[in-house]
Amino acid sequence: MGGGKSKTVYQQSTKENPYDDAWIRDKFGQQDIQGLGFQNWMTQRQSQLGREQDFRDQLRRDVAGLQSGFAGAQANIANLQRQGTQLSSNFTGLSQSQQQQMKDLYNLANQAGTGVYGVQSPQGVTFTAPKTTGTGSLNRESLQTGSLNI
Repeated sequence: MGGGKSKTVYQQSTKENPYDDAWIRDKFGQQDIQGLGFQNWMTQRQSQLGREQDFRDQLRRDVAGLQSGFAGAQANIANLQRQGTQLSSNFTGLSQSQQQQMKDLYNLANQAGTGVYGVQSPQGVTFTAPKTTGTGSLNRESLQTGSLNI
């Protein structure tokens, strides 16, 4: 028993398509081109939006820095106002003659060449002027240099 060979024959037939669908291909081909154009536009727009977002982020950081600087300046102003109020209250505690004396000393300290200056101390500002009368601490012992007496 040996098997016989069977031969398979393939028959190919070509059938004509009576329907003309070229216009469909043309229409969808145009839409594909438009779709690619839209896709390119979207890519460019997203890139622009990314740059705009970076710019917005930088502006936010700058505004935050300005706000913190402004808050610091407001704190300094409030501190100066408190100190001014304290100084005014300290000054109003003085008698009328003491107030006038402080005003005169302050005016002298602001004039050039008077020699009056203010020194900050825990009690406040102390005005001093150099002594210009007499020899002060200058005496005969301070005029000795080695064995030479003047």
